[in-house]
Amino acid sequence: MASTAETNLLKPARGTVPSPLRVSTTDELEYGTVVLRFGRELSSAPKVYCKGITLKVPTGPSATDLTVEPSLITTAVSKVEGEAQGTEWWVDRNTTDPNEALFSFVPDTTAVFDGTWAVSLTLSGIEVNPSIGTVDLKIEELTSTTGADESYQKRTGQVTVKKGNDEFYFRSLRPRTTVIERGLTVDLLWDAPADTRIQYTMYYRKADGTETHDSVQSNFAGRVWKSPTLVDHTNFTLKATIDGKDYFLTTSLTVNKPDVVVNKLSANSDITMAAAGTLTTNGPVRANNDVTIKADKTLSTGDVTIDKGRTLKVTWVDPTVATGTITARGHVAISADKELTTGTVTASGLITANDGLAVKSDKTLTAGDVTIDKDRTLKVRWVDPAIDSTITVRGNVAMAAGKNITIPQGSGQLVVADALVAKSHSPGSIHPKVEIGAAGVVTDGSINLKGPITGTSVNAGSIASTGAMTRGGKAVVAAGDSVSLESLYFAGKFLNGSSKDKHSDNSGVTGEAAFYRGYDGASKFKIAHR
Repeated sequence: MASTAETNLLKPARGTVPSPLRVSTTDELEYGTVVLRFGRELSSAPKVYCKGITLKVPTGPSATDLTVEPSLITTAVSKVEGEAQGTEWWVDRNTTDPNEALFSFVPDTTAVFDGTWAVSLTLSGIEVNPSIGTVDLKIEELTSTTGADESYQKRTGQVTVKKGNDEFYFRSLRPRTTVIERGLTVDLLWDAPADTRIQYTMYYRKADGTETHDSVQSNFAGRVWKSPTLVDHTNFTLKATIDGKDYFLTTSLTVNKPDVVVNKLSANSDITMAAAGTLTTNGPVRANNDVTIKADKTLSTGDVTIDKGRTLKVTWVDPTVATGTITARGHVAISADKELTTGTVTASGLITANDGLAVKSDKTLTAGDVTIDKDRTLKVRWVDPAIDSTITVRGNVAMAAGKNITIPQGSGQLVVADALVAKSHSPGSIHPKVEIGAAGVVTDGSINLKGPITGTSVNAGSIASTGAMTRGGKAVVAAGDSVSLESLYFAGKFLNGSSKDKHSDNSGVTGEAAFYRGYDGASKFKIAHR
């Protein structure tokens, strides 16, 4: 590398093809290439912030001039990656001055050189003038050591290029095609003598981003080198070594639809995966807006976390065959105008319905314990416990006004293990009633009543009553009762009104008092309880 002036912070490495540049003759024009690499060699500053580099090329026919045809010069900048490397470098040229051509290399973003990367600026197609000598290429950079806006300064330097008539030449490294599809190879070609003394080495970037090289000489036969399969944009540097001297050529290639490895990816518009590939992330996927899956496509995922206040909208959830489970660690809310349609719902805890829970009339709700909160209502049309099961109510069962509990004849029995209590819900009523159908009431025990019995027929082995029993408004004599007889014709309790001795009837017959079956108009008695 040739020395440059002392004020510039970026010290370029220089290469020319051929080296030295071959001067043109009256018989043949000679063309050359100059490559300047910036960024690997820095001054004492650990970082250099750069907004642009300008290369000044002296033009004319003299030994200190490079060319008389600056308009023929083509330029190139090697590929860079990321904002810190300038994002992309552009070239502005000005060849209007007959004594000096200007080539300005400007990055999209401020480039930060730290010695770990470099950018190469290439001038090719230079028609070298016929005068042998040394050319000073002046360099002007706009740089800073801090990056502060007011700290940028113009700093100058220079690099020398030799022109000669050495018969060795090494030039025009180029791909057979400048753009290829991903996964293909490309041939690189260059111009050089067919001299077996020349040893070639090709440097390029591997798919994993690291640098590698090829120095197997049979791969360079005929000055053609075939690249490996390429999946990304690639820079190539070809080194030719002869008589202990190294010469370099550099070119680059664009790959359509490349593999991209970045630290951070921002897109101002859509990102589309056209092929049936897979999107794999090793960390969470965060959507700051809606995520839409086409109606005929499926989203297969592990855990899905929905931030508070956001909504997950799905039309179908299909867990893995048989063993898959859908777990909601928080609430699952269904909009008021929507429905949740499912097969079997299994809950390890309580299911709470804050509003109505409706089951279609032709469907069945099968449940274990069902808890209805206070002041809430369970409305059912049919309750069918499993075979030999029992419906147990641990609290009260209240019937609404005008409603009945009906057990159809022959369908079963109402079995009461303790007392059957009838209470009236009618305002002011103290006499509720129990109405029995034509089949009557059959009981193995006693029926204890504190009020009257009203009915058309009562069949019983015995009826015990602590009060009077009546039939048709008249007293009923129960077994074991005693009665007293009072004559309608005598005063007192006895026939003659005073004793139990003999009495005479109205026929003059005297004897002890007795009842006769025959009609005796005089023997009219009134029966009363003693």
